[in-house]
Amino acid sequence: MKNDGIESLCHALDYIADEANSHVIFQDKSDADAIALWIASSYLLDHWLLFPKLLINSPERECGKSTALQVVEAFARNGRIASSITPSAVYRFIQSCTPTLLIDEADRSLRGNEELNGIINAGHTRRTATKMLSVKGQDAEWKPVELSLWCPQVIAGIGEFEDTLMSRSIVIGLRRKLTSEQVRRMHIGYFEGQEFIRKFLHDWSESAAPSTSQLDLPPQAGNRMQDNWEPLFRVASMAGNIWKTKALKAFDVIEVQRKPDKVTSSGSELLADIREIVKDEITPEVPSNALLDKLLYHPDNDWMAGNNGRPITGKWLAKTLRVYGVHPQRRTAHNVYLMADLEEAFKRYLPSL
Repeated sequence: MKNDGIESLCHALDYIADEANSHVIFQDKSDADAIALWIASSYLLDHWLLFPKLLINSPERECGKSTALQVVEAFARNGRIASSITPSAVYRFIQSCTPTLLIDEADRSLRGNEELNGIINAGHTRRTATKMLSVKGQDAEWKPVELSLWCPQVIAGIGEFEDTLMSRSIVIGLRRKLTSEQVRRMHIGYFEGQEFIRKFLHDWSESAAPSTSQLDLPPQAGNRMQDNWEPLFRVASMAGNIWKTKALKAFDVIEVQRKPDKVTSSGSELLADIREIVKDEITPEVPSNALLDKLLYHPDNDWMAGNNGRPITGKWLAKTLRVYGVHPQRRTAHNVYLMADLEEAFKRYLPSL
C-alpha cells in the first residue's frame, strides 16, 4: 500500500494485519487482526481508563517472537523496543516520552523480578498507573514525587507468564514456521518504511472520538475480559462492519477457543484437582495428610513438581488454600480440612461442572 492508498481506518487496519501475517506465523490469522486493532487503540490512549497489554507468547525459540515485536513497533504510537530494562528505567522512560513500550525477552527479565512485575501490572489502568518516589530537593528536604506508568505495553517472551500479567493482556499466539510455509524477510528499513501508516493513525487519532455508548460484547466475556477488549471493539466499530466481525472472530479465537489451553493459577488448578479427589466423599472432613497423598500420587496430576520443581508439602497446601478461606482444623492426632469450606471455595472460584 502506498501513501496515497490510505483512505480510511478500515484500510489501515487491513494493511497492518496483512503485514503482520506476511512476516509471522500466528496460531491463527485472527491474531494479526487483534494486533492491528490494539495498535490503532494505542493512538487513543487518552480516551481509555484501562488499556490491555499485548502479550506475544512464543512456545519455543525460533517462532518469530522478535519479528512480531518489530512489526508492532513499526506501527504503534511512539514504539520503543527494549530487550532488557530495569524497574527504575521503566517509569523514568514512560515519564519522559509516554512511549509504546515493547519489552523483548520478558520471560527472562520478569521472572522473579517482583518490582518490575509490579510496575508492569500497575500500568493496566489509568488510576493505578503511578509510581511514588521520595526525592531529595535542592533544600536537602525529601519530597514525594508522582511518576506516570501509563503507556501502551507489549510484552514478548517464551513459555508461561504469571496470571497477573495474562489477565491484563490480549495474548497473541505464535507458531514455528514449517518448511512449506513462507514469510517475508524483514528488511533493515522496515520501521522507516511504515512512517506513512504511523502518520495516518496519528492524524486520525487527533479527531477520532470513540463512542461511549454501551457495547454489545460477547456473552462469554467476563468482567476483566470485557475491560481488556473494550478499546479494540470500540476501534473496530469505528472501522465499520467488516472490522466489527473481525474483532468478534479474534475474540472467539483468542479468548474462547484457546481458553482450555490458557495457564491457570496454581491455586485454581489445585482447587480443581481437590474437587475431583473429594467428589465422592461423604464425610464432613478430609485428613490433610490423606489429601496431600492423593494429590501427590494421582496419575493425572503433577504436584510432585508443584512447589518450584519439588513435591508440595502439607505446609505448602495449607498456605495455598488459606487465601481461599480454607484452613486446616486441628484434631487429636492430625489436621483436617472441612468439606463445607472446600465446597464453598469450589463454588466461588471454579466454574460449575
